Amino acid sequence: MSKKRNLTRKLIAIALSATVLAGTSFTTVGQFIGTNGISVSAGSTGRSISGGYFGTFGDFDCAVFDSGVVYINEYIGEGGDVTVPSEIDGKSVTKIDNGAFENCTGLTSITIPDSVTEIDGYAFRGCTGLTSINIPDSVAEIGMEAFSDCTGLTSITIPDSVTKIDNGAFENCTGLTSITIPDSVTSIGYSAFRRCTGLTSITIPDSVTSIRDGAFSDCTGLTSINVSKNNSTYSSSNGVLFNKDKTKIICYPAGKKGKYSIPNSVTEIGSSAFEDCTSLTSITIPDGVTSIGSSAFYGCTGLTSITIPDGVTEIDYYAFSGCTELTSVTIGNGVTSIGESAFSDCTGLTSVTIGNSVTTIRWSAFENCTGLTSITIPDSVTSIYSSVFSGCIGLTSINIPDGVTEIDYYTFYGCTGLTSITIPDSVTSIDRGAFENCTGLTIYGVKGSYAETYANENDIPFVSVNGYTNLSTISADKITLGKTVTVNAKAILGKGDYTYAVLYKKKADTKWTIKQNYSTNDTITIKPAKATDYDVCVKVKDSTGKIVKKFFEVKVNAKLKNTSTISATTIKKGETVTLSGSATGGTGNYTYAALYKKKSETKWTVRQGYKANSEILVRPYTNTDYDICVKIQDEEGTIAKKYFTVTVTK
Repeated sequence: MSKKRNLTRKLIAIALSATVLAGTSFTTVGQFIGTNGISVSAGSTGRSISGGYFGTFGDFDCAVFDSGVVYINEYIGEGGDVTVPSEIDGKSVTKIDNGAFENCTGLTSITIPDSVTEIDGYAFRGCTGLTSINIPDSVAEIGMEAFSDCTGLTSITIPDSVTKIDNGAFENCTGLTSITIPDSVTSIGYSAFRRCTGLTSITIPDSVTSIRDGAFSDCTGLTSINVSKNNSTYSSSNGVLFNKDKTKIICYPAGKKGKYSIPNSVTEIGSSAFEDCTSLTSITIPDGVTSIGSSAFYGCTGLTSITIPDGVTEIDYYAFSGCTELTSVTIGNGVTSIGESAFSDCTGLTSVTIGNSVTTIRWSAFENCTGLTSITIPDSVTSIYSSVFSGCIGLTSINIPDGVTEIDYYTFYGCTGLTSITIPDSVTSIDRGAFENCTGLTIYGVKGSYAETYANENDIPFVSVNGYTNLSTISADKITLGKTVTVNAKAILGKGDYTYAVLYKKKADTKWTIKQNYSTNDTITIKPAKATDYDVCVKVKDSTGKIVKKFFEVKVNAKLKNTSTISATTIKKGETVTLSGSATGGTGNYTYAALYKKKSETKWTVRQGYKANSEILVRPYTNTDYDICVKIQDEEGTIAKKYFTVTVTK
């Protein structure tokens, strides 16, 4: 049977137990007698260690110590039903060592003797054929990831002797449907039952005083965690795990569906508390919450919006990462730091409001938020770490606040839609890859600043601005009546959040019409009612109340009208008619097309496609009546048609 052997890890584990590895002298190994009385001969000789030796006994590589104990170092058999002997070479087998049965996929059952007191880390990891196991009463500790990835394991008995279930001990045991934690257990490690998707409920006994983060995270079938009422450290309510006085929410079962309101007593949302709760559709966070732990809402794909209360001071790393349906986030004024990857891969996120107390946005905080089109970074921010907006392909413009001195590595890497960025003169360093693959970018900044130097050195267009500037644009300065013009409101170097107002009037009038009063909406559409010249005013107001204006002129033409003429309506066979294309209204230069057909037919013949030529000759060849069509198209793509009938005689 082929097995991967991690000798380095095993030797380190044995060395820690034996204290010191010795030289390479060889010692002959005799027989050992198992508890069933069967004599098994050694398959090889062993290498000596301080206080004992290594040896192979039947299907087991072992470490045998002079102190009278044996560790099962590695199983090298073919699998099936395996019994671990209680004695080897007259010494007691007390430990199944680090990774001893790791990835023994052919192992179907295992009998562990009462002599064993410790099952070490990774001991049975990846034994996918193992369906059940009985752990003897002698075992006091189940080590780190001891049974992780045993996907075929459906039941396991933990004896009353066990006091500690270590980190990841049963992680990814997807077939496990139930487990009883005995009263002897005092500690449940990090990710101990993570991704045990078959578990539906679990009971925490009185004895447990420590449950590490993520112990039950991503258990998508889990709907209830119940705590014994006499437990002095933990409590539960409606199947949700809390600390005793319900000031910290520790685990919301991933299988629970719908909405949830966190109790008002809660001040802390623990790390991984709602991780991978894919059926959670909305969450209400009370005002008393001051801390949101790492990965708290990681992978909550059903959440669509969230508001962080002003009491929260820090959003920890990966707090909302992978919440793909999250569309809007409001971060309160108490938050000072947005943690690493806090909102990374939130691909549906389109709106983010950041409070004015945030000073630091850490690595990759909004990485791959592909739906994000704009974001306002408040003036309080002084540090933007690397890759913060990397992969935000929908981001079109952004302003860097005055307090920032450095744009870190790959901050805007791959932001292919980014067309404008305002960089203040406080920035003195822009690191490698900051704007890599931002092919359509224009940098706005102060003349003579580092931003201008950087732009010139990297062949990026630079536009000089001095102070608070209105950069609003309109979609067109000439339109046809009935069409619309779109205002895209924008400003740079103002203080705080902007609001926008748009007014318009006929040029001949003095009274303005308000299309939008001050609002955060930055895209405003105007549809003029008359064919005449209009003035448009865009006002931008920052958080200090300062207003900057920008004016535009829009010419509104009458609707396109085809006024084309024809030289004759009756001609003899072989003669020609001349079409004279002309029009009024519309926008810009015209192009002309002509088609004709016999009146008795349906298919048209194209005499001229759209061209600037307005004089078109048509020569029919049959004695019959013809339909002729003249089409005129303006620069907006509007088309006006005019039809003529021509009779051809002999």
